[in-house]
Amino acid sequence: MDDLKKKLNWGVSDDLQADIRYEYNACKGYVMDISLGCSHHCIYCLFSPLELMVYKLKNPSYKGDVLPLKLDKFLERTEFPPCVYLCYSSDPLGSPELAENIQVVLKKLFEHDVNVLFITKGVFTDGVIELCKERPELMEIQVGIANCDDKRNKIIEPQAPTYRERLGNLERLAAIDNLGSLVVLVDPLLPVIDDTDENIGHIIDDVSRLGVKEVVMGYVILTKNMVETLKKTEFTREAAMAMTEKTPTISEQELYSLPFDKKLERLRHFRQMCEAKGVLLSVCGCKEKRFKETDFEWICHPFNRARREEFAQKTGAQLEMDHLA
Repeated sequence: MDDLKKKLNWGVSDDLQADIRYEYNACKGYVMDISLGCSHHCIYCLFSPLELMVYKLKNPSYKGDVLPLKLDKFLERTEFPPCVYLCYSSDPLGSPELAENIQVVLKKLFEHDVNVLFITKGVFTDGVIELCKERPELMEIQVGIANCDDKRNKIIEPQAPTYRERLGNLERLAAIDNLGSLVVLVDPLLPVIDDTDENIGHIIDDVSRLGVKEVVMGYVILTKNMVETLKKTEFTREAAMAMTEKTPTISEQELYSLPFDKKLERLRHFRQMCEAKGVLLSVCGCKEKRFKETDFEWICHPFNRARREEFAQKTGAQLEMDHLA
């Protein structure tokens, strides 16, 4: 595995080649993006703007368009990690062209029995659904839904699919037998705007009826500059004003969020709402390291949880590493 890490692409390639890379900040996992930039243009995104900035510094003529990455280098790969996160700073279903490309990627990963952490707000095409049915046990799918109000979503996630379209994804995915896992990512929550009983209750009611048994829930974390920018807009001002506490994350960057005691209070309340519907609420202990000292399930990837349990059964001890790396 160490040799694999050394061969990985550690940044945005000048020739726009997609490939797998080890990314410490992605819960100590292996990641792959199939586009430069993301078509959803979510105002809270930390990752896509950073990669765009890095690429523009090297290529001043770049205008900021979402560019599909080439797959030649990836298709030549012969070594693979046990699990790959699609996608780290973009969406694997961000456009029809990307949906076609992701099928090529999935076929290659399936050939090598690679588990896939597939995170998306996009719409699943027929082709991707049919491919998921070929190796469902390898697919660990998380569909992002933080708010059921499409007026809010048009402001916060301006180019992402509607709430109903994302519920349609869940309905189709829940019908696939032996799917590795199907989770709703209720993250990132904006204080005041998203963390209301009405919104969370609506989402939990809808997804539980469709057979979803778990949500990963978490609050938005932003740089200081991003918080200040949100304060300038009436719709997001109150949310930004609530983000007053530096948050300890896996990245060790200076990032701000809702104070931890308030997070715990709200998330414990939402956990009760989830439990009433037979839904597990979990969190991410990399995005908020203090969760590791609580009674929440803080490993947000079911694949990594399974590795923890397998290790415990074989050795009778807890896995020392937080995640598979």
